[in-house]
Amino acid sequence: MSTILFITVGGSPAPIITAVQSLNPDRVIFICSDGPRGSVSQILGEGTPCEIRKGANGVERLPNLPTYLGLGDRFHPNTDIITLTDPDDLSEGYQQISRKLREVKQAEPDAQIYADYTGGTKTMSLSLGTVALDHGIPLYLTTSAMRENLFRVERGQATSRASTTLVAIDRTLTQELPKFLEHYNYSGAIALLSTLLTAYELPRDQRRHIQEIQDICAGFDAWDRFDHLQAWHLLALQMKQIQPHGLALKRVLSSRAIVEADFAPAEAIPGHGYELVEDLLLNADRRAHQQRYDDAVGRLYRALELLVQIRLKREYDIDTGDVDVAKLPDTLRDRTAAERNPRNGKIQLPLWKSYTLLSDLPDDPLGQHFKAEEKRLLNAIEMRNHSLFAHGFKPISGTDYQNSGGVIRIFINTALDRMIPQKQRQPLPQFPTQL
Repeated sequence: MSTILFITVGGSPAPIITAVQSLNPDRVIFICSDGPRGSVSQILGEGTPCEIRKGANGVERLPNLPTYLGLGDRFHPNTDIITLTDPDDLSEGYQQISRKLREVKQAEPDAQIYADYTGGTKTMSLSLGTVALDHGIPLYLTTSAMRENLFRVERGQATSRASTTLVAIDRTLTQELPKFLEHYNYSGAIALLSTLLTAYELPRDQRRHIQEIQDICAGFDAWDRFDHLQAWHLLALQMKQIQPHGLALKRVLSSRAIVEADFAPAEAIPGHGYELVEDLLLNADRRAHQQRYDDAVGRLYRALELLVQIRLKREYDIDTGDVDVAKLPDTLRDRTAAERNPRNGKIQLPLWKSYTLLSDLPDDPLGQHFKAEEKRLLNAIEMRNHSLFAHGFKPISGTDYQNSGGVIRIFINTALDRMIPQKQRQPLPQFPTQL
């Protein structure tokens, strides 16, 4: 595996010589200021363009750096120099160094890349340092134990790796992580935190803090995928930080147990029973925020289905996946029995027939609400039926979601208001966008 050194070149060649001799890279890319008085002359100049001051008056003149360092075939003047027109322009420096770095990575993906930012203007050093931090490149600094000269590094020089661990961690937690959380991209946040844990030697307290954030993200990621038990397993250990969400998850676990016979959560808090529906609505909001409108509509459809399933099970002990006609009024038994599946002998009602059954039960608030909104709801569902995730090929747009999806959402929320006493309505919190 080859090693490549990016290094800024300033007025004195001494730190450049020390860095290259210390790190002994297979290739050196010099970052220089352009023009007749620029540091590029130390790389391409003929004769002895490099000067090293010896005391107050003495000057030692050297050939250009590639020659003096004996780089030979390890240096290619057409590709291994970055010349900056304005060495005090941070944007130019950052862009040119980034561009060259991408070229190098593409050409030599397995290369080990270093950066030494000792030489050059302050802006050149800042440009290289920022690029290195952004791309996770080790930074080196050439200096002396006792620096008497503020203009250049001279006596007792040594090249050592700069400690960037705390900088990288702070940048990750305060700048990069929020971007993932803002878009509910918990899997991306987990990968980002995993990189921190594996790439750096961290103090115990800091490692534990990052692992706690990672566990919280993993918990919300599992919850986002409806793996409620795994979500609780991860989030239960972090209740101090996420208590409102932890309590909400307990109510969701209780709600799910109503319609899933073999679902047995270890811990649950009884609520109004429809928390699983509210959970799906929040999930739909997150998918819409990510502009994944087909996914969002799929969740609204499932929430609509769960609403009637929970209502029939909770109030009438009717399981839409295996209806017991003995629990129905006499007037509905024959019609419902006709839905029996000859393959498994069960009466299984899909969404629309479940609502139709409920609307025929006397004085049910959800059933009556369905009767009043039946036509409008049917039109809204047609959007989902025409999508690729159902029976068609038409992608769902943001406008489709706002219009037809809004009808479904309003229907569900109005139904919940009618069925649940006001004092029991405790809306679930949306997932956090910052930790």
